[in-house]
Amino acid sequence: MKVAINSLLIAAVAATVSAEVWKITSLDKGTRENTCSRQVQACQNNCGGPTLAPMAFCNATTMAWGCGCKNNTPNMEVWNWPVPAADCSGSLNVCKNNCSTKNNTSECFINCTKTHMCNTEDAPVSYTSSSDIAVEPKYVGPAVSYKGDKLGDLNDGNNRDNLSPSSSGTSDPKTASDGSHKSTTDDDSSATRLQLAGTAVFAALAAALSF
Repeated sequence: MKVAINSLLIAAVAATVSAEVWKITSLDKGTRENTCSRQVQACQNNCGGPTLAPMAFCNATTMAWGCGCKNNTPNMEVWNWPVPAADCSGSLNVCKNNCSTKNNTSECFINCTKTHMCNTEDAPVSYTSSSDIAVEPKYVGPAVSYKGDKLGDLNDGNNRDNLSPSSSGTSDPKTASDGSHKSTTDDDSSATRLQLAGTAVFAALAAALSF
């Protein structure tokens, strides 16, 4: 009887606790600025220096970021860029915090770890990159990994019930909500070629579409 009553009490408490909602802009100003600084520096280093990274940007208010090199395509895995990595870590922390709203907290913690394999291709896709520093990111998109696997409930307070890999605003995963783009001129020999990071995101959405 006591066990049953305790279970009911736990369920009642869980039902009254509001789930926390994750958004990367909820990070404090100092953390956002530091993350953005590391993001720009990582892009510049990847491109070979500041003058070779014309599209290295990060907006510390919206956390919109981009990386485009003059002479090469950024080759850092997208899940390792500072902003997407911070987005995953924050979502993981909120996922665990929200386990207090679940009946089985231990199982919830395990699920959070399984769905947030940060800094790996199994991490949930971050919808924070953008085509321009003034363009706000989408933030929330389908729960898929960079590898293209559909993930379970991220439990970070964001509603993804009506989202699918094809609901990113376009039927073409190559122009999906990660904001990446490639701008090329007709004369590559005399003009700057801007190639933004994000091909892993495109691949993930394309793979998920094939399910």
